Amino acid sequence: NNITMSDPKYLPPVVKGDADYRTYRPIALDNGITVLLAHDPQSKHFAASVSVHAGASSDPRALPGLAHFCEHMCFLGSRAYPEENEYKQYLAQHGGKSNAATSMSHTTYQFDVLADHGEKALDIFSNFFISPMFTKSGTQREVQAVDSENSKNLVSDGRRRLQVLKSLADKKTPLLEIFHGEQTHAPCLRSRTLRR
Repeated sequence: NNITMSDPKYLPPVVKGDADYRTYRPIALDNGITVLLAHDPQSKHFAASVSVHAGASSDPRALPGLAHFCEHMCFLGSRAYPEENEYKQYLAQHGGKSNAATSMSHTTYQFDVLADHGEKALDIFSNFFISPMFTKSGTQREVQAVDSENSKNLVSDGRRRLQVLKSLADKKTPLLEIFHGEQTHAPCLRSRTLRR
């Protein structure tokens, strides 16, 4: 990868409790990303998380579900690592796991892996955000995965609370447009829209 970075700007130290034995270093990168480095001398794992300030409430009205769909698509490879399952296979082979979640205001991606394999896992992970593939072959499969996830979550207490809030909200509020994955109601998840 041909990514270069100048010296980071060090931010004020993290306030932590007396019993916290970890060390932290918050920094700001030239591209505006804030990074919190944490070192735990007792851990055998390396972990990373990225939180993007875009969630369900950021979806354009014409494309509800876009943030959640993008969350799924990011895991399907990048130009540097084009194999769809390379990331998950690498993590599984080296004691790791990954997950992601789209909330109202953020989408968060995370993984952990045995420490000796952290550098390559971080390279694969970071390339999702540098040059994601968003392949045609993965699109319909992920539309179905998002729809399936939505169907499973319909009975959750949190989802039910959201539905109550939506029923009480002003009919013009963006809250009514919030969508989590029901493909029959999602223009962005219809293949014709995705082909454009």
